[in-house]
Amino acid sequence: LTLSVVLLATFDYIHANHCTTGLAKYMETKCASFNLKFVGLSDCKFTCQGKNYKGQEQITNFNLANGLPCGRCEECCDGICTPVQISSQDPSTPKSCS
Repeated sequence: LTLSVVLLATFDYIHANHCTTGLAKYMETKCASFNLKFVGLSDCKFTCQGKNYKGQEQITNFNLANGLPCGRCEECCDGICTPVQISSQDPSTPKSCS
């Protein structure tokens, strides 16, 4: 039993790292497409910063995709971390905003 718990914990840890790496790459690529650099993540939004074509400082915020997990039993919905809607008749199929 102990070995099973350790293996499950390891599997979840690897999965979480893979997700984090993919999300980081997405945010950096999105920022770079506007000639900006990724500077921060907060709940369901991330911020890019740099200089625009006139040399002026530019800060741009983007929402993370709807349906991404953001908290305990919560998901991103239009840039806001929102509780997942769970049907009382079938809790195995939550209602997503995505």
